[in-house]
Amino acid sequence: MVEKTLRVFIGIFFLTLIAKTASAFTLEPTVTVLELPADVGGETLLLRNPRNVDLPVMFEVMERKINEDGSEEATPADDEFVVFPPQAVVRAGKTQAVRIQWVGGDLSQSRSFTLYASELPLSLNGEQKSGVTTVFRMGASIHVTSKGFVSQPKLVRYRPEKDGVVVSIGNDGNEFIYVDMLRLKFGNDEVGGFELANIAGRTLITPGAVRTFKVGGVQGAPKLQREE
Repeated sequence: MVEKTLRVFIGIFFLTLIAKTASAFTLEPTVTVLELPADVGGETLLLRNPRNVDLPVMFEVMERKINEDGSEEATPADDEFVVFPPQAVVRAGKTQAVRIQWVGGDLSQSRSFTLYASELPLSLNGEQKSGVTTVFRMGASIHVTSKGFVSQPKLVRYRPEKDGVVVSIGNDGNEFIYVDMLRLKFGNDEVGGFELANIAGRTLITPGAVRTFKVGGVQGAPKLQREE
């Protein structure tokens, strides 16, 4: 089963929509795993505002679907969670605790989401402007799983090319896995961990999903194994 403390690399991801300031806020931890039933009460994340001005934010949750080519689709999933507070004004230099709790019922497999904190613009008099225009958006990965769920990575197929090998890695288990938890062997050559994750780009493989990408500079039939 995936440990709650995952490598920071796999959880770091952010999206800048319109960056009007060079000083970003942070949402930590970047990866949170809610394992049911132990974590039925939820977990707490911290939003830190390093600026010298107040930060108005709203929170939303999107479910993640990773396609085979690494592209990602996001579906609104606010009804699956209780997020408190749903919006806040974080004072300059302060930290806001954010509680996220799963209310989506029983699981047949793990599900993966992103909790977004979206900065809201203020008018010159300090009042929030109407509409939903976003200045800056920061995301943290949220995975919901159950005790006993396990991932089952599988080499689905491969295709040799002149400059490398195209591999397709699937997940036949009922819990998510990240590419940097895996290693590929090509004869005497090995590629794994962060190196393999950098090659793959999008590193999350949800249950039933397949990721296809090219590993350059190698030849031969690949052998897939977990990182030790």
